[in-house]
Amino acid sequence: MDQKYPQPLSPEALRKAARDSLCHELTDVSNWTGEDIQSLVSELELHQEELRIQNEELLQTRYRLDNALEMAQKSYRDLFELAPMGILLLDAKGRIQEANRAAVQLLDSGTNLAGCLLSSFVAAESQDALHLHWRSLASTRRQKAVDLTLAVDAEAMRTVRMESVVESSVDSATARFRCALIDITERRRTEDKLRIAARVSEEIGEAIVVMDPSGCIQSINNAFTAITGYTESDALGVTMSGLVKSERQGQVFYKKLWESLNKRGCWQGEIWDRRKNGEIFPEWLTINRINDDEGQPRNLVAVFSDISQIKESQRKIEYLASHDALTGLPNRSLFRDRVQQAIAQAQNNVGHVALLFLDLDHFKDVNDTLGHEMGDELLVQVAGQLRESVRELDTVARIGGDEFTIVLNVCDAEEAGFIAKRLIKRIAGTFKVRGRNLRVTASAGLALYPQDGEDVDSLSQAADMAMYRAKEEGRNRLRLYKSELHQQLLDDSALEEALRRALSNGELRLLYHPQFDANDPKRLLGAEALLRWDNREKGPISPERFIPIAERSDLITELGWRVQELMCKDIHEWQTAGLKPPVISFNASPKAFREGKFASRLREIMARYGISPGQLQVEFTEGTLTEHSDTVYQEIRELHEGGIELAIDDFGTGYSCLVNLKRLPLAELKIDKIFVDGLGKNDHDEAIARATLSMAQAFGLRTVAEGVETQSQLAWLQAHGCNRIQGFLLAYPLETEAFQSMLQSA
Repeated sequence: MDQKYPQPLSPEALRKAARDSLCHELTDVSNWTGEDIQSLVSELELHQEELRIQNEELLQTRYRLDNALEMAQKSYRDLFELAPMGILLLDAKGRIQEANRAAVQLLDSGTNLAGCLLSSFVAAESQDALHLHWRSLASTRRQKAVDLTLAVDAEAMRTVRMESVVESSVDSATARFRCALIDITERRRTEDKLRIAARVSEEIGEAIVVMDPSGCIQSINNAFTAITGYTESDALGVTMSGLVKSERQGQVFYKKLWESLNKRGCWQGEIWDRRKNGEIFPEWLTINRINDDEGQPRNLVAVFSDISQIKESQRKIEYLASHDALTGLPNRSLFRDRVQQAIAQAQNNVGHVALLFLDLDHFKDVNDTLGHEMGDELLVQVAGQLRESVRELDTVARIGGDEFTIVLNVCDAEEAGFIAKRLIKRIAGTFKVRGRNLRVTASAGLALYPQDGEDVDSLSQAADMAMYRAKEEGRNRLRLYKSELHQQLLDDSALEEALRRALSNGELRLLYHPQFDANDPKRLLGAEALLRWDNREKGPISPERFIPIAERSDLITELGWRVQELMCKDIHEWQTAGLKPPVISFNASPKAFREGKFASRLREIMARYGISPGQLQVEFTEGTLTEHSDTVYQEIRELHEGGIELAIDDFGTGYSCLVNLKRLPLAELKIDKIFVDGLGKNDHDEAIARATLSMAQAFGLRTVAEGVETQSQLAWLQAHGCNRIQGFLLAYPLETEAFQSMLQSA
């Protein structure tokens, strides 16, 4: 029903009007079934999740763009210092914070400019212009230009063109100005001479256009035709903007150009125009207003040059200055810059940086026997392998010959050693170059910041020494600069190999940690299966030691299958003996979910031992849900649809998200021991535990408290509605036989 209101409605009137309108047009849902309503709710939840995923993708894109911007700014620091024009960074009050060499020479080569007011170098007649320039920048926050006379040398006054922009900032009090200073003293003198010049030489390489005050072209030179393609017959009587305007700049740009021209009599800057053939090109344009004897505008003179080649040359020079021409990898210069960036980041975050020097073994033989072209092609292929084998945040560089460097950001000794070994294995093999199979190996040295070096040179020297030690010890290997790091890497490698053997020689077993009714601590309700390793040589190995190593390799998935195999076998034997074991839960690695075969493989093992779905519960951490979401959620759905209960382990210690509690078919939340430890003595831990219990109750989930060791913890959990208890207070993890005895007595 359409209705017009001459005056805005009050909130009450608006609500009444909406209610009256809906009363006539509400959808009749009286005949809807519960399934119809549930379908509508499911669709709404699906749309809500789609919006959340899109928002996360936008945030990740923003994060990558911010990182890329920061790296680009740091990469061009050298350009800042060596720029031919003066560049200044000023604070909100106009004090100089940074100045490049050209700016120091332009203002006062004998003075430390830091902290000085820019206005102190400006002549009195330009103070008002500078003041208006600052005000205009602060109000519009757009790029501005101003011509200033400097008061550096009274005998030789100097004029500069200052282009200024305001850096993005939360408030004006912390804003910074970036200013580019161009010495236009001589250009001004030239412009004065142009006022009295009768004609401009037709041989000049820059296009010259003489226009009337409205911008209609009166004359052009040969260079204008050469650059734009327009002849006199095309151009005369036509406005210059109408002839060559590219639409690359908006109306605001041209409005400011004309405002500057009308106020100051000139405009200068980079602009994009269009040739007669439609090609858009960059040019450096200067427009001057020529006044008659009475001070009225008589002509506009535009002088511009095609800077396409300059732009392309600058781009090529910038790339070649920082990249290896053969492989396209960063060269030594960019490598040093990346290491400095990594060290600075590590200093800010109290982290580590790893530097790997890698050299191909016997590469000289390839060049000597097969020629440098074969060697170059081999280097290109090796560079590609290295680039594909590292993380996006790492840097692979070629610093000369067959020597490569890899900067591993945010990387401790253990992880760096693992990545380095993987690179050595990846390179060691056969490369097919121009129909020939070339066998390649590499030697590598690894050094860590800060323990092996606190700057680029010392860290590089340490990695280089370690690499040559690797060559001395037989090549095709990795060596660390520090002997203790080397030993750690050896220990981890040995432990990984021992764990592989343990999978086949019966060194792995399960313990079962009972779970009891919180309100009746003698009543057994469940148990968690825990993996233990008894090494034949070293005895028991702590899970805290071998699980991280398994996670970094392909062993964690195999360990998961072994746990499921042993657990189902035990349950089968208990049931065969006439016992009724409670639900047994076990932990599943995030990697197992992401591979997409977890649910089907588990069903195969259960079928082999005749285990019903209700006998098992799968526990996974919140970190499982952070990536590969489609595959992970599909696995979770298959488990739930197959009748297997699901639980989030260590809730609150990882990627907590209430949406997961709502949309996932969970049966249980497990409160981590770190929060249970503080019950009765730490308000924060109690608040987290209380909130977890309340959320679980609101979502209809069962709760289990892990690591309960004292009566006071038990009492607190009982008082706040926790369902189940697991911890040393009631029972230690039990061997299979001991847990069977508990089942028999129960």
